[in-house]
Amino acid sequence: MFVGKTPAVEVVLSNPLLSVRLPESGSLLAILDTGYEGFAVVPPEVFVRLKLNELSQTKRNLVTPTGKLVESTGTYGRVIVPELKTFQDGFIETTEGVDEIMLGTGFLSGFKLTLNYCSMSLEIIPCRQ
Repeated sequence: MFVGKTPAVEVVLSNPLLSVRLPESGSLLAILDTGYEGFAVVPPEVFVRLKLNELSQTKRNLVTPTGKLVESTGTYGRVIVPELKTFQDGFIETTEGVDEIMLGTGFLSGFKLTLNYCSMSLEIIPCRQ
């Protein structure tokens, strides 16, 4: 699916260590960002609702698209793609100013991704089938 001209996928975010799922039912929209080399970045309020702030955390630096260096805080969590009946565990981070869920190349490395801007279609298939 596309949001405007940006590829997106419906996901569920999970903190399997504390048995927290977001949303409790249904799914959220996550933007696919091939310019972001991390796994997933979420708004601070999503990070807190997942109780990821209650786990051991690591700080790291991110470079924004404008070249600005910002500090992020993160820990490991799970991204579930219900439509594909698959999930991936990875480093989920947050920083001030993030207002959407973004999945980067760390997440996408587990999938074959085909973007067709002519027909505005997206095909995403897990590498392992």
